[in-house]
Amino acid sequence: MLRISSGARYAEFAEGDGRSPSRLVLGHDDEGEPARLAVPLNDLLVLSVGRPWAPTRPGIGACEARPVGDRLEIHCTLADPSELEVRLSLVFEDGLLHLRTTWRWNGGTPCRDVVLGIALPLPARRPEAVTLPLVLYRGNPSADPGRVVPRLTADTGGLVVEDHRLPVPCAHAEWGSDDEERYATLFAARPGPGSLGAIHRPRGVTLLGVSGALLLNGEPDVAYVHKARTAPCAAGYRDLAPGEEHHAHHALDWGRTSRPGHGFRTFVHRGLALYRPRGANPLSRDALVRLKTEALDRRWYDDGDAAGYLKFTGPGHRAGFMYGWTGQSLRLAWCDARLGIENDEPRRVERCRKAVEFHLAGSAVPGAPGLRLSFYATRERLWAGFDGEEGPYVSARAFGDNLCDLADIVRLFRRHTLDVPDAWVRTLTAGVAAACGDGPPPFGWLTDGTPLTSFAGTAGLPCVLAMLKTYRVTGEPHLLRDAGALVEEYHRRFADDYTTPFARATLDAACEDKEGGMAYFLCAYELLRLTGEQRWADRAQEAADWLLTWVYQWDTPFGHGFSTTGWPGVSVQNHHIDVFFPAFELARLGDLVDRPVYRELGELILNALGQGICTRPGEWGFDDPGEQAEGFFPTNWQDRGSSNTWNPSWVTAQVLSQVLRMRSGRSPQQAAPGAGSGRWMPLGR
Repeated sequence: MLRISSGARYAEFAEGDGRSPSRLVLGHDDEGEPARLAVPLNDLLVLSVGRPWAPTRPGIGACEARPVGDRLEIHCTLADPSELEVRLSLVFEDGLLHLRTTWRWNGGTPCRDVVLGIALPLPARRPEAVTLPLVLYRGNPSADPGRVVPRLTADTGGLVVEDHRLPVPCAHAEWGSDDEERYATLFAARPGPGSLGAIHRPRGVTLLGVSGALLLNGEPDVAYVHKARTAPCAAGYRDLAPGEEHHAHHALDWGRTSRPGHGFRTFVHRGLALYRPRGANPLSRDALVRLKTEALDRRWYDDGDAAGYLKFTGPGHRAGFMYGWTGQSLRLAWCDARLGIENDEPRRVERCRKAVEFHLAGSAVPGAPGLRLSFYATRERLWAGFDGEEGPYVSARAFGDNLCDLADIVRLFRRHTLDVPDAWVRTLTAGVAAACGDGPPPFGWLTDGTPLTSFAGTAGLPCVLAMLKTYRVTGEPHLLRDAGALVEEYHRRFADDYTTPFARATLDAACEDKEGGMAYFLCAYELLRLTGEQRWADRAQEAADWLLTWVYQWDTPFGHGFSTTGWPGVSVQNHHIDVFFPAFELARLGDLVDRPVYRELGELILNALGQGICTRPGEWGFDDPGEQAEGFFPTNWQDRGSSNTWNPSWVTAQVLSQVLRMRSGRSPQQAAPGAGSGRWMPLGR
C-alpha cells in the first residue's frame, strides 16, 4: 500500500488482486476505524461519449501508482476506450486532499462529444442528504411541488449544475446515524467551466465533478434559466484531438459532522481556506452613505396629506409607499433620522416623524386589531394589503419587518432624548400581540384576522424578531420569555438537523431561501445580546454558517469589473444575487463570540455590496446617482453577466441602514467574558 497523510487524515492506494480492484482509501487514524471511504478506481472516473451524455464508469484497464515527494501519482488506462489514459495526482494542501486529473486522448482520430470527470460514491442512501449551495438544500422539501425547481430524488435520479451557480462550488452529502454522522464534500478547487452535482442510484448517492455537462432533475443538457423555467444547454462537451489533454482540479474533504445535518458548516469554512475570498471595495463608507442618501432623498414624498418614501421613482411604476419587505418605508425613515442626528439636520428627523405618524394614522386593519396594511397608493389615496388566493391579506413577513423598523426608530429617538409618542409604543405591543399570540405566526392573515392556511415556513420569524425589539423598548419580561420559546420552536422545526431548512420567506418564491434563515439568525443574535446564553451563541453561529452557504467565495466571470465574491444568492428558485444580507450583525457576532472570521466576512460582504451603484448618470443603466439594481445575474438564470434596472426602495434601505451601523464611531463590542468556554455574561438591554 502507498499512503500520503496530513495529520491524522490519510489517503491510501491499495493495489487490486484477483478478489478486489485497485482502490483509493480515505480515512482518519484517530477516529477508531482504519478507513472512512474506500473508492474502487473503477468508480472514481466518469466518462461519456456522445449526446446526450450519461455518467458511466469506463473501467480501468491497467493501473500503476508511485509516491513522488508528498504526492501520490496514479497512472491508468481505461478499459473502454483503451486510447484514453488518465493521470491522477493527489496531495494534501491545507487539510484537503487535492486531486488533479489529466485526461489524454491517444487515438488516431478525434474523440468527439466527450464528458469527463470524477465521481465519489458514498454510503449515503438518501438523496435528501445532498447539498449544493444556492441550488439544493436537503432535497428542497419546502419548494412548491407545482413549480420547477432543482431537485434530487429517487425518481429524478440526478442533478448536476454549473460551477458558477454555486457560491461555494462544491457538492456535499451526509449520512449515518444520530451518534455517527459522516460527511464528504467534493470541491471544484479551480472553479470555472466545470459542473458539480450528484446522482442517486439504488446503491446510494454519488457526488460528481465533470467538465461542464448538466443534468436538471434527471434530464441531460437542461439548464434552469428563470422562475420555474428551463432551456436546453449543451455545455460541457469536449472534442479531444489526437494527443490533446483535458485538465481538472478538485479537492476532497470528509469526516464527522459536529451534529446531524450540520455538515454544511464544514464546507463553508473549508471553502474559505480553499478560495481565500478577497472581495471588491470600490467605495468608502462615506461615499456609500452619500450615494444612498441621494437615493433616499429622491424617494421622499410629502403632499401635505401623505408622507413617506416611495417604493419606486420615475414613470412605469404604481406610485406609493410599501412597508416592510421590498418597500421598507420605515427603514428609510430610520436612516433619515439617523442621518439627521449625525449631521445636525432636524428636517430629516422631522421627515422620519411625519412618515411614522402617517403610517400609524391610516394603516390599521379595521377587522383585525393590531394588524397593519402594507401599501399606500399616493395617486389613489388608498391603503391595501397583499393579494392572494384566499383574498387580500397581511403578510407576516412584511408586517414583522415593519414592526422591527418602528422599534428601531423608537430606540433611536429615545437614545437621543427625542419625544416618542405613546401611540408608537402601543402600536408595537399591539402588533406583536396580534402576530405572535397563538404560537409561531402564519404566512399571513386575511383582513378579518383569520390566519392563512398557506405553508408558513419561516416567513413569520420577523414578527418574533419584532417581539425581541419591542422588549428592548418596553422591558416587559414576557416578551423576552415568549420570543425565546418561539425561537426554540422554530429551531425544533427547521434548525435542529436542517432536514427542513429555512423557507418561504421571500414571498415571490415558494421554496428554500436565504431570507428565512436571516430572520432566524437575527433572532438568535438578539437573544444572545439580551441574555448572553451559550445556546444562543451556538445557534447564532450555526445560522450564520447556513447563511454563508449562500455567499459567493469566488469570482465568477461577469464583466464590467464586477466581483461576485461577497454577494449572496436569493433562493433555490431565484439564482441571482442581491444586497439583502445582515453584514453588520454578522460582523458584530464575530466580536461577541470572539471569532474574527465573522467580523472579517461581514466587512467583506458589505464592502462588496458597494458595487453596481450608479455614481454618475448612465452608469449601470441608471440616470440618477445612488440607484442600484435589485438583481445581478452571474449564472445562467436570466441573462448571465448582466443586471436589471428594477430598483425598489429596499435596495436603498438595506445598504444604507447597514453601512450607517457599520461605520458607527463606537468601538467593536468586546467578546463576552468566558466566550468559547460556555460561561456567558448578560450583555443587557
